[in-house]
Amino acid sequence: MAWKKLGRIYCLPECPERSTTHMQGPVAIALGTKIRIYFSARDVNGRSYPTYMDVDIDCPTRVLCIHDKPIMEFGTTGTFDDEGIMPACVIKSENALWLYYSGWNRRVTIPYHNTTGVAYSNDGGYTYRKMFEGPILDRTPVEPYMAVTPWVMRLGDVWRMWYVSGLGWPEVNGVREPVYGIKSAVSNDGLHWERDGRLLIPMRHSKEAIARPTVVQRDDCWHMWYAFRDSVDFRDGIGSYQIGYAYSRDGEHWVRDDSKAGIDRSDEGWDTTMSSYPYILDLGDKLLLFYNGNGFGQTGIGCAVWEGALLS
Repeated sequence: MAWKKLGRIYCLPECPERSTTHMQGPVAIALGTKIRIYFSARDVNGRSYPTYMDVDIDCPTRVLCIHDKPIMEFGTTGTFDDEGIMPACVIKSENALWLYYSGWNRRVTIPYHNTTGVAYSNDGGYTYRKMFEGPILDRTPVEPYMAVTPWVMRLGDVWRMWYVSGLGWPEVNGVREPVYGIKSAVSNDGLHWERDGRLLIPMRHSKEAIARPTVVQRDDCWHMWYAFRDSVDFRDGIGSYQIGYAYSRDGEHWVRDDSKAGIDRSDEGWDTTMSSYPYILDLGDKLLLFYNGNGFGQTGIGCAVWEGALLS
């Protein structure tokens, strides 16, 4: 049982309107006969902005359109998302789409600060409007660094979230690098969240970073894929992102078993040095995985399909 790679879907060409070819952090949702994949590109100033491409739901490597224009504006000066916006998770809520996203600010003592915002779309996911000027997840007295990149599920009247929580900025070879892990929260409206601050996925060592949880529920078992990396030589080096896996019986207490992730870096091509930012799309009869390869999304977005049953 493993992910069967279908190949790279697309990589943005070089363009004077962008500083890189990044298509970072794919976020997918089925809309009729197509799948919309949100991602963050980078403008001429290096600021991440959210946009999308559409692919065929029956052949997800067949591109239907590339939008490549911002679907949401940066925040006003001084707010949490005035220097970058990266999609994290999209869900259907009543007659709208809700997009949870990470807002970026540059800092002085560390490179950046991240927090979580939410926006909505009433036009089928073409454009989004922010619900608030401020974040819905931020630092707290017991979480002093960051709270970002949530995966959100609505189960009846209960909303559940798994998100990335900052654990520190240790110095590595003279540079401050972020370390983070995965925690959870609950809500009754998807906007106001209660968190207990408990780490869910065991870390292999104090300078490991675990990010981008994506969760699927099957019967009495929960399945999570995520990205993990070292803090040393992780920019396409030996410590770079790989995709890991954990399972749970209640969504709160998890067993880590990366050997069951079912996907690894390729021997050649666009994802040889890195496999990162997984996002699962559950279509009922099949599971699709969208992910980034080398360079944190510099080489585009790929897709894989799960083969076999989900067992733990």
